[in-house]
Amino acid sequence: MKNFWRIMTVLSLTVVALAGCGAAGNTGEKAPVENVEEAEETKKVAGEAVETPTAEETVEETAEALVPDPTSLTYLEEYQIEDVFGDGKVYPLYAPKSGDNTDGFFYSDDHGVTFTASVYSGGSLEELKMYLETSVNLKVEDWKNDPECSEVGVGETLEKGDDRYLFLTAKTKDYNGTPYLRRLLMYMSVRDGNAGVFWDMEVREYAQDEETAPLIQEVARCYGLNLSELAIEDGMWAEQNAQHEADRQDVYEPEEGDPVLEKVEGYQYLGMLTLTLDDEENVTCPVLAPMGWNTTADDHRVSTTIHGVSVRLNGYETGTVNYQAMAQREADSDLKLRSDPEEGNRDVKISEVMPMTGQDAAVYYVLEYEEQDYGSEEYHKRADVTCIIQVKEKCFLTCRISLKSGEYDSATNSLIKELETAYGLDLSEWYAEE
Repeated sequence: MKNFWRIMTVLSLTVVALAGCGAAGNTGEKAPVENVEEAEETKKVAGEAVETPTAEETVEETAEALVPDPTSLTYLEEYQIEDVFGDGKVYPLYAPKSGDNTDGFFYSDDHGVTFTASVYSGGSLEELKMYLETSVNLKVEDWKNDPECSEVGVGETLEKGDDRYLFLTAKTKDYNGTPYLRRLLMYMSVRDGNAGVFWDMEVREYAQDEETAPLIQEVARCYGLNLSELAIEDGMWAEQNAQHEADRQDVYEPEEGDPVLEKVEGYQYLGMLTLTLDDEENVTCPVLAPMGWNTTADDHRVSTTIHGVSVRLNGYETGTVNYQAMAQREADSDLKLRSDPEEGNRDVKISEVMPMTGQDAAVYYVLEYEEQDYGSEEYHKRADVTCIIQVKEKCFLTCRISLKSGEYDSATNSLIKELETAYGLDLSEWYAEE
């Protein structure tokens, strides 16, 4: 028992070092509990909505799964973890690749999954159970003391032979204050009858990526477990975070000394600014442009990119007065550029030069193509809209609007419709899908 309490002191320090509202949750919400005994009494069973295999059903399968073919592992590899507080014996552990296995403690954090492990040799099965129970209670206490955490819950302790495991769940907040789910599996793997490899696996909703689910599935297959409780597929974080990111884009804070766009009645996203079109600064023109977090402006131009829509307006003076011929030359040049094989675009198409509704001397055209994402093989549709407006003889306003479908969000359609109204365009073909 001296050894037990010596290890528990180290465990307490470890919990403090790794403090955070980590939890692995269940499909249904769990009522908060104070300790493992209360969890047993309330019977808030992790995996209650799915059929969890019994120890008898899985023991034979697990015996084979714990010695998998190394060539079949994509995310895991075998480590030897040392009992540094006991007799120094090492035990095999299958855990995520590229983890840190130092001084008897394993740690990895990738794809939104944190995996930790250590060894405790308690002398008996009952002491191992006590160690697990104390570990759980320390984590629950830590979460409950975190003001960012809520709905902390503990599932029933499940058995598989001498092994024990259970799921925990909680809600907490990311750095933006957006609530998200964290779900945790705590597992006690009994070795040699008196030693336990204690490992846990936590999934954080906001950090998930395309590799998270395959990683969880490989752990489940390797250890012969049903880990559906760790899957977070219907959480609200993604939707709420997307809305938060969209809202951030609408924060307009012009730099000191820059021209300022003014709010206009009837428009939520567009503001008004007067641009100068000639070198002598005698010809000016009021324009409407989006107001957002990266809006920049000077006397001759204004630009911004929000909600997957980029808008650039600039005024200039030129030697020609044939705005239609000028627009056609611009269209031919744009088509040649975007069709260049070195650009890497697909399915490049261009519209005819069309009149802008409500304008006396103004036309626009649309160049449509598929653009490859930077650093990936994925393509997204894009439309570049070019508007040319003759304001006065030899003085023009050009408005270029880029619609990037890969960056659309919940506000995109409203912004596009405001641009249609402001400039007499029909961009309905490029609305975001609802």
